[in-house]
Amino acid sequence: MKTIININLKKKEDFYSRYSNSKLSSEITEFIYNECYGENYKNNIVINIYTKLKISNKEKNAMMDTIRRTFGLKVQDELYYYEKAKFKKTILFLIGIVLIIIYYLSFVEVVSEIILILGWLAIWESVYSFLSDSSKDYIRIYRLRKLASSRIYFVDSSDTLSNS
Repeated sequence: MKTIININLKKKEDFYSRYSNSKLSSEITEFIYNECYGENYKNNIVINIYTKLKISNKEKNAMMDTIRRTFGLKVQDELYYYEKAKFKKTILFLIGIVLIIIYYLSFVEVVSEIILILGWLAIWESVYSFLSDSSKDYIRIYRLRKLASSRIYFVDSSDTLSNS
């Protein structure tokens, strides 16, 4: 299956960030990603850029590289955040285990009950986070990878495919 994203480009300036001609505009970045919602995240992605502008092959290649670079960098960021979050969840789980061990070694009744509750709470939070957040993060990273490797076509006003 394929997810097809159609972009109607009226001006070259709309494609690039207003602060840098080497970065994709945030509006197009968000639009492309949002067009994937509701579609199977495993679908291959085809991006059709419709324009009446005269764009050279060199410019088309630069635009395709910009799209791929933008989503490739987003994949790197998401993987970094995912790894950091996984590390924090693991630490929280270990803290929970340590607190439960301290509970069984403790002789003070009230303090040990608080430690037991905190230990189970830490374990519950880390396990819940692993189970619920991991699949959402995985789908986001997978979808961004698909966007980074998507096929990109420029379609001129006569509706012929001119580049892939």
